[in-house]
Amino acid sequence: MSDEVMYILGAIALLGYWSIRGFIGMFQRYNAILVVLYLVVLFPIAFIHMFFLGMFGDSKKEREEKEIKKEAEKQAAIDAEKEKQKK
Repeated sequence: MSDEVMYILGAIALLGYWSIRGFIGMFQRYNAILVVLYLVVLFPIAFIHMFFLGMFGDSKKEREEKEIKKEAEKQAAIDAEKEKQKK
C-alpha cells in the first residue's frame, strides 16, 4: 500500500477510537435517553461532540477523583464551621 493510504487509514482509526471513547463518555456523563435523542436528532453536532469529548474529555476515573476531592474540601469546610460555632 502507498503511504497516503496508510495515513488515511491511521487518521480513520484515530477518529474512530476517539469517537467511540466520546460515545462511552457521553453515556457515563448524561442521561441515556437524552444521549440517544441527541444522536438521532442532531447527529452531526453529536458526532463532533463525541469526537472532542473522546479526544479532550476526562476519563471516568479522573472525574470521580475530582468529585471526591471536591466533596472532601466541602466536608472540611463544614467541619471548620462546626468548630467555629462551638467556640
